[in-house]
Amino acid sequence: MRLLFLMLFIFGCEILSAQQLHHEMISAQGGSVTTANGQLVRYTVGQQSVTGTSTNGYVLQQGFQQSNWSKILEQNTISIATIVFPNPFVNEVNFSFSTSPGDKISAYVFDVLGRLVYSQDVKNDNNSIKLNLLHLSTAEYLVKLSSDNFVHSAKIIKK
Repeated sequence: MRLLFLMLFIFGCEILSAQQLHHEMISAQGGSVTTANGQLVRYTVGQQSVTGTSTNGYVLQQGFQQSNWSKILEQNTISIATIVFPNPFVNEVNFSFSTSPGDKISAYVFDVLGRLVYSQDVKNDNNSIKLNLLHLSTAEYLVKLSSDNFVHSAKIIKK
């Protein structure tokens, strides 16, 4: 009986101390395909977390690895250099411009699903603006600034 108890005790301790796979990514693979009508489809397999969204049937994202933001950021105008600081930020993020983009700048902030979470028309003060984003959760966002002759998009991170 003692031998049986000892064996069960050892076996139980072994199970309790064994390592287990918990919230781990085994592998991730993917690629992209252009359909016959010109639509680009990107896909990944083996992601730990999955998100998705669609907008008017044109964009469908599945997963964090397929951000559409890179295309948006490529469309920045290069005539006005824009500096974002601090990034990551806590409550406020500043934008400084090399020349004036106009007196009034429209600011739009989008979450990772493309939802508008903040918008405001901001007065240009000495070629800089400040956005108070205290109400936002800790995450990564896309901010789009625009005026009559200026459009700039940037990734910002709230701590």
